[in-house]
Amino acid sequence: MISTQQQLLLKQYQEKAFVSSILAEEACNYYSFVKNIINIPLIICNSAMVCINSSIRDQELLKILNIILNSSTGLILSLISNFKIYENIQQYHQLQIKYTKLSHSIDSKLTNDLDNINTEFIQNIINDYDTITESQEFPYPARIRKKVKKEYENKLTLPSSLAINIVELCDNNKCCIKV
Repeated sequence: MISTQQQLLLKQYQEKAFVSSILAEEACNYYSFVKNIINIPLIICNSAMVCINSSIRDQELLKILNIILNSSTGLILSLISNFKIYENIQQYHQLQIKYTKLSHSIDSKLTNDLDNINTEFIQNIINDYDTITESQEFPYPARIRKKVKKEYENKLTLPSSLAINIVELCDNNKCCIKV
């Protein structure tokens, strides 16, 4: 049997995992939306290229239009690659799954097996949470952090990724961190 303090610690980690799961889901949705918006011009360029290649007979005009459309496609693909859109989507999706599993595991243990929780289980939960957090390669977008923080602040225990706001300029143009 664990103490009330240990039970509270587990509940805090369950809340942190839950909020982190929401953060990851929101970030995944954001980057999926960005991907879809960026793919629209790509689809249009490729469709236009097919139509132009089948309908225009003037070779010089065809050559110029193909150069323009191919360079537009290359630019769009470069943007997708440079901003690592697909990698962000994949990472945040995986984080969301891992945090949700961790949150459910804690919730299930607290609800169904409270008498068999020991300090080893608590330490494993903390280690799992830290491992998931350390595996994050890309930071959450600031807009999403602010939104989730505003929604859950003073309601649930927030993860450390929401504890500090973006660096702001303070008096005398010195950099300071707003907590």
